[in-house]
Amino acid sequence: MEKRLTSMLVPYRFKNDELYIFLQKRSSEARNPNSLGMFGGGIENNENNEEALIREINEELEYKPINYSLLGVFEDDYSISNYYIKKVDENFERNINIHEGKGGEWHKAEEVIERNDISLNTKNVISKMLHIL
Repeated sequence: MEKRLTSMLVPYRFKNDELYIFLQKRSSEARNPNSLGMFGGGIENNENNEEALIREINEELEYKPINYSLLGVFEDDYSISNYYIKKVDENFERNINIHEGKGGEWHKAEEVIERNDISLNTKNVISKMLHIL
């Protein structure tokens, strides 16, 4: 089976010196239904990783990310994913309109990696963020 190539965005901010990340609650029809996940999706046609990121985030959040950075490339049984991180301010939620999943919410990074309703890739991404930020 050929793995899907994806680009994902992890909005984050600090509150009281603790890392928080913005995650979506996946819909019941999605892969990993009703779990927490990142916003983003598949690379289409001749897009590069960043073009796919910008298109996907615009489609899902009506948001154009700028000043983001590549955290790394993570692979699981289904996909090879480019994860980008972006520090956002307290107005982030007012500047987006969520069109995918069951909405988005902030989670304390240290707590979310202990949950059972996130994928291994999501845990690995958040763990790496905790070590480098």
